[in-house]
Amino acid sequence: MFKFLETFMVVYKTRSFSLAAQQLFITQPTVSNQVKQLELQLHTELFERKSRREIVPTEAANLLYKRAGKILKNWQDVNDQITRLGNEDNEKVKFGISQTVSRILFAKIANQLVASLPHVDFDVTVSNSEGVLNQLETYKIDIGIIEKPLVTENISRISIGKDQLVKAGVDNGNWITREPGSGIGYYTEQYFREADVQPTKLIHVNNSGLIRRMVAQGVGQALLSDKDLPENVPVESLGEHFVRDFYLLAREDSERDKTLAHIRKIVESFN
Repeated sequence: MFKFLETFMVVYKTRSFSLAAQQLFITQPTVSNQVKQLELQLHTELFERKSRREIVPTEAANLLYKRAGKILKNWQDVNDQITRLGNEDNEKVKFGISQTVSRILFAKIANQLVASLPHVDFDVTVSNSEGVLNQLETYKIDIGIIEKPLVTENISRISIGKDQLVKAGVDNGNWITREPGSGIGYYTEQYFREADVQPTKLIHVNNSGLIRRMVAQGVGQALLSDKDLPENVPVESLGEHFVRDFYLLAREDSERDKTLAHIRKIVESFN
C-alpha cells in the first residue's frame, strides 16, 4: 500500500508513467501496475488516460495527493518509534544528496554536522536531483541538497552556495551528460539550446565520477563544476550565466522538529 502511494505521488507530479519510472528507477509496467493496484484498493480511477503520453489526475487523485504525504509520514513515524523501542540508539537523520553535491560539497558539511550533533547518526543516499526531491516528498529522507532548481508544494528551497559550470574536454563532436532528472543533464540541455549545439554523439552516464574520467580520457566534452575538473584537459569558461546554486530542500513540516531545525541552520549558514 505504502509503495503504491509513493509511486502514485511521483506519477501525479510528473503527469507521466514513463517519467515516473525513470525517477523511481523501475520499469514503466511496474509503475502502471502499482497505480492500478492502488485504484483497485480505492475502488476509483486516479488518472484519465488521454493518450499514451497524456494522463490527467481525477478529483480523487487530487484529494489523495493532498493526504498521501501525511499518510506516509505517519507510517514512517511509527516505523521509527518501533525501531527505537528497547534501545538507546542515537537519533537518526536521513540525507538525500545529488552526485555533484556528494563530490564537492557534502564532506565539508558533514564535518560540521558531526561536530555539532554528536548524538545524531546520519544516513546519506546519493541520487540525482529529481530523485532526491521524490525521496523527500515520500518521506524516505528528511533533508535534501541538490543543484537543480526544482520547486514543489510543501517543500522549502534555500540557496546555500554557488557553483561555476565550465565546458571541459576534447572538442570532437561527442558530448557526455547525465540522465534526465539530474542537475548536469538540465544545464547541458540548456547549453545546447543557447549555443545551438547538435552533438555528433550524445552519451548519457548516470555517474558524475565516470563522466569526469571519460573527459580525462578524451572521449568528448561535458559540463563540469570548476571545482571537480580532471587535470590537463581543455576548459572553456561559460561565464556567470552558468553559475548555479546548491539548494537545501526540506519539508515545511520539518520546522517543528528541533533536530532537523538545528541541522537546517547549520547547512544554511555553511557558505
